[in-house]
Amino acid sequence: MDMALQDEYDAKFITYWFDEGRHTTFCLVSAPSSDLISTIHAKAHGKIPNDVVEVDQTEVMPFMGRIAAIPTADQQDGAAVDRALRTIMFTDLVGYTSMMNRLGDDRAFAMLRGHNSVVRDELTKFAGREVKHAGDGIMASFDDADQAVQAAVNISAGIAVIAVPGIDERLSIRMTSGEPLEEGGVLFGSVVNLASRLCDLAESGEILLSDDCVKELGARVVELESIGEVTIRGFNEPVKVSRILA
Repeated sequence: MDMALQDEYDAKFITYWFDEGRHTTFCLVSAPSSDLISTIHAKAHGKIPNDVVEVDQTEVMPFMGRIAAIPTADQQDGAAVDRALRTIMFTDLVGYTSMMNRLGDDRAFAMLRGHNSVVRDELTKFAGREVKHAGDGIMASFDDADQAVQAAVNISAGIAVIAVPGIDERLSIRMTSGEPLEEGGVLFGSVVNLASRLCDLAESGEILLSDDCVKELGARVVELESIGEVTIRGFNEPVKVSRILA
């Protein structure tokens, strides 16, 4: 009933969890405001949420488990949910906030615009798709891991060319491969969460790859160095990570 009204309110009811023991339900919703979610509930069926908590999409997986999309009518008739193998890339301008403080908004924004241009040019060349712009970085998806790695190498080199003289902050890039769940053009799941979490490890100028991404590479056109197994927040088992050597 909520989904029948979501387009009217520019919202998206993505999935839900039901606790049979306590007879409670948690809905994951993308909406302009929490008040709007209550409005949709009230109009659809009259059950007002007890609480509305704002969350980051990449934070949901560790707490709620694998996200399964609410089946649409077509999916209920047998159509499969898209879980194709993809390589997920996150770029990040390391130290962008401090860069803004030192350079001022105009010069810092010029650096950000340059970053966006370099990344998008390489996404076009190597069949990547921009999924989300996160302020000081971009999340992208590739069907082919080798193309993703080549794009990452070119992006890193391109950012070094446009870097502001005397400023050490550069780009970090993290990649992993797996089968994310795609719903309405948005990617979810552990593969996305892992790529995002690798940002905690990446230093300025580094390109980090999860072991799953390394395994998907064909002819090696880059030299890799293993940094061993690392503990990633939200994951039960350590993850093998490698970096691309310049």
